[in-house]
Amino acid sequence: MFVRALLFDVNGVLRHFDNSGAAQGEKAAGLEPGTIARYAYDHPSYTEAKVGLMTDQEWADGVERRLAKDFGATAAAAAVAPWRADRGRPDEAMIDLLGRIRATGMPCAVLSNFTDALHADLEIHGITVDHAFASADLRVTKPSPLAFEAAADRLGLHPGEVYFFDDQLGFIAGARAAGIPAELFTGPQALAKRLATLGIEVKAPATV
Repeated sequence: MFVRALLFDVNGVLRHFDNSGAAQGEKAAGLEPGTIARYAYDHPSYTEAKVGLMTDQEWADGVERRLAKDFGATAAAAAVAPWRADRGRPDEAMIDLLGRIRATGMPCAVLSNFTDALHADLEIHGITVDHAFASADLRVTKPSPLAFEAAADRLGLHPGEVYFFDDQLGFIAGARAAGIPAELFTGPQALAKRLATLGIEVKAPATV
């Protein structure tokens, strides 16, 4: 197999969310746990933001308006501030490994079901890639094969020349349906071992 580029998921691979910001905001505003998720991620506007029909900021503003309508403006502001400030926790071992992979000359890209805030978030966490594709950019989300086909097209490669890693089996299936070889991500050490079988030799991160 001749691989000309690697494609990675972001959340669950290069960064992780524990929803601490949402929990902090709900506590500060006196809201029940899970309230922000219901008003933000369970609302149809989140799907619209992930396919670029609105910006990340427009989506977040809508969340605050809905919270203000039901709980008051003060509570809404108190809840939203820490939720929005939480951009997840970077996976330092994976970011280090990503840098080592790129140092071999192998192009690396990311494909994430996310709003247009993905690009700013990558900068915040110091995640440097050759190409970054948010579903908001492509106007289609994983696991649709169309998302993977669009990513390969923007890379200027045939799907079979791209290798994809994700932590969700459904997205692996979508990539394979598009003709992209894909494998479940289980950690940086396993990734380094798999890359070696593809002819990409990188030193695995030390175990903690």
